[in-house]
Amino acid sequence: MASTDFSRVPATQAPGSIRKYLDPTEEVVFHRRFHWAVLLEPGAVVAVGLAITSFAAVAVHSSGGGNAREVVIGLWILWAAWALTTIWDYKTLTGFYKGSASGRLFAVVLTAGVLALCGYVGKTKGVATLLWCVLGAFGFWALLQFARYWNRYLILTNKRLMVAEGIVNQQVKSLPLPKLTDMIYQRTALGRALGYGTFDLQVPGAAVNLGKIPYVGSPDNTYLQISHLLWGASGPPKPKKIALSGQIAQAPRAGETPAGPPSNITVAGEMDG
Repeated sequence: MASTDFSRVPATQAPGSIRKYLDPTEEVVFHRRFHWAVLLEPGAVVAVGLAITSFAAVAVHSSGGGNAREVVIGLWILWAAWALTTIWDYKTLTGFYKGSASGRLFAVVLTAGVLALCGYVGKTKGVATLLWCVLGAFGFWALLQFARYWNRYLILTNKRLMVAEGIVNQQVKSLPLPKLTDMIYQRTALGRALGYGTFDLQVPGAAVNLGKIPYVGSPDNTYLQISHLLWGASGPPKPKKIALSGQIAQAPRAGETPAGPPSNITVAGEMDG
């Protein structure tokens, strides 16, 4: 789609994957998946983890190695910490231990349970098996991210902006365009190189906030399309053709006989709509 193409498609002609979310009176400006760069992080987690776990599994069985063995194990621990923060950032992780009393208790019990399970697997199956199990858990998470990518859409209609996502449980967030009075459009150096951007659509007082939407594909086009709907000039109205008809009777001058019958007259032209 060219950046200047502001055409629309009736909701009844939209693909079935999004038509179920639309009102028949809506017109679709665009619908698209998010940029494939969203898969870089989970892909990197699995690729790096596979390499480090392979070396670490050999290192834990090695009777020698000295400092090299400790370095490999240390790298594996750093990778596991990085992988964990790709799922939950540090703020979310620490938030589990700063909430209500019941929330803190649940976090402590869950942490103790995970550590106990890891200890049991490591003791009964060996440390190498434990390392591979952890990698398998992160690999499963990465597969879910790929599945989520194929079922997540950004949709813009003439009435609202929507994010539809979900594999089993589906969720649709929508923001009516009249409530969107401003937005922030950002592109990092990597985003400019790969072709994606981030939109911040926080709307004070809105019941539903789309918030920051990262990894938006064709970001310049997306920005222009939203801007056109919000602030684009509609252009001058098309002129309407009109026709006026009537009769004109001429008044007789002083001393003259009465005028004849009135004359029919028709005036045709155009006026602004």
